[in-house]
Amino acid sequence: MPLQSSGAISLNQIHVEAGGTSGTQASINDADIRGLISKASGAQMSFSEWYGASSFSWTSPSGGISYSPTAAFNIEEENREGNQAKARTRINITWNSNGTHTTSYTDLANEYPGDSVYGAGTNAGGNIVTSTNTVSILEARFVFVDVDVDFQTATSDEKVGITYIPGGSIATTNVTVRNNTQNDATDLDFTDSWRTITPAVMGGNGSNTQSFDVFTQAESTASSGDGCVISTSDDTNDYVGLEIRANGAGGPTMLLRSSTTTGVFIESQCSEIPEFTCIMPDMIVLEKSKGYIRIGDVVVGDRILAKGDLNDSTVASTYAEVTEARTHTRSGYWNVDGLHITNDHPVWLTDESSSAWVKVEDMRDEITRNYVAGTVDPVYLGTTPGHYYVYPVDKSQKFTVSGNYAPTTE
Repeated sequence: MPLQSSGAISLNQIHVEAGGTSGTQASINDADIRGLISKASGAQMSFSEWYGASSFSWTSPSGGISYSPTAAFNIEEENREGNQAKARTRINITWNSNGTHTTSYTDLANEYPGDSVYGAGTNAGGNIVTSTNTVSILEARFVFVDVDVDFQTATSDEKVGITYIPGGSIATTNVTVRNNTQNDATDLDFTDSWRTITPAVMGGNGSNTQSFDVFTQAESTASSGDGCVISTSDDTNDYVGLEIRANGAGGPTMLLRSSTTTGVFIESQCSEIPEFTCIMPDMIVLEKSKGYIRIGDVVVGDRILAKGDLNDSTVASTYAEVTEARTHTRSGYWNVDGLHITNDHPVWLTDESSSAWVKVEDMRDEITRNYVAGTVDPVYLGTTPGHYYVYPVDKSQKFTVSGNYAPTTE
């Protein structure tokens, strides 16, 4: 009996009409079913066109493009201790079971003492919506369009990179987009390979909360330092973006990209201060709650006694907050009336007519001092007023020393 000429027709009805038993397994690609459809339509049909087909689609935002907040993709990182300086923008996606998925953009930097970080923070992004969570595979890839790369010193540790962090049992993937051996680039175009990221909520092995980074990196032990910058000049047409594809080649895609109005500026700078001015760890300071303690035992956040006003002796002493505390290897130190200090560390000295910061090596000849050779690990302390009191081990004297690196010496 022929199938009806109108209304819904099920695959089971086609299967039975082609000679099969009702309720038994059938495929739209079975030869008998293909033949019956071909007779009904009057034209041969290629069922390979159905491969990968699904009801999945990106229903929001319009046009399949989600633009980042204007504050995103804009961060600078500076490290002054020879550690790695790495500035990055992270795209965060949370995949939800209801088809409404949240996105945000986080600007991040390594955090070492001495870092200066500009632009760090998290900004909510425009959310994306799908018609269904049923996919065979979800993939992602980074795309750079007309991006400028500037390797400012071109050392071996400068690079631009991307990182995929799908979570779950899917491994993190790091990719170098460009390094210093390839030199600077103007209007760089780069398209990465597709990377599987299918989250658990869509039947995959990835986490439902995923992250994707684009970063610059620099690392140098030279005082001149090095740096790496990526930027876009034509903000409308130039961008960095994360493209997401459903169901493989030909499947619907979504692009999460930088703003059209502010573009991209991600910079890393790294240098090593050649010699920190330091005090030997056995010297003494007076901490507000701990009493007299060794400089080697001071930690950030301690409050140590300091001169109230360098130029006014009538101002009472105050407790200065310690903002930096770290060791640095030096080749020897000076013993100045019991004060163990490096040659270039300024001490506040007063004579009959004036007061000034004076390095040990520049002190008057009548000040007794002698050099002690050998590798040592003195301590550098930074304080809020830029100075503090130091006592020799026997606390017989009190010195005001600098709590800033390389202050002006007068």
